[in-house]
Amino acid sequence: ENMGIRDSKTIRDPQILILGKKIIEMVPYSLLVLKNEKYNSLQKKGMSQGKMKAMLHEQAIQHLLAKLEGTKPEGILIDQFCEPDIYFRHTTTNGKREVPLYFSTKAESISTAVAAASVIARYAFLKHMDLLSEQAGMTIPKGASSKVDEAAAVFIAKKGESELNGFAKLHFANTEKARKLVKRIGL
Repeated sequence: ENMGIRDSKTIRDPQILILGKKIIEMVPYSLLVLKNEKYNSLQKKGMSQGKMKAMLHEQAIQHLLAKLEGTKPEGILIDQFCEPDIYFRHTTTNGKREVPLYFSTKAESISTAVAAASVIARYAFLKHMDLLSEQAGMTIPKGASSKVDEAAAVFIAKKGESELNGFAKLHFANTEKARKLVKRIGL
């Protein structure tokens, strides 16, 4: 708390880059990055974002528990992104576990640990976006906006649409908007 750790959505990206680096040096954590190619493949096979997120949470929890080398926490708090029964169905854990899970909406506002996790996640996202921008040879803007659509259109024009699979979630509306921009402008 003294470091200013709070919900990452309330912290500007330059500060996230400073805090994220400090946090990962201080606490055990598990971080998983689902690359765009894998995301697109799973989504194409019919897997929902919620199921992907639940499975990644569960895998990260298992990795973190292994890092704790036998130290058993009283419980694990998850920032609730779906109903607990849906989480358990997605992860096939059925809620039966050695360390109980607790779910709360806006958990990062009630738990410094969850807030720290949100900062680590945003930090990793920013670093990964920098890496993708470097690989693309252009800045890839974050979020969903006309700026993102335009950048995706430029990317398609330069690299070809087939290369987009590694740089974007293809089912998002931005992809179709970028395709239309390429055709309309004739990039």
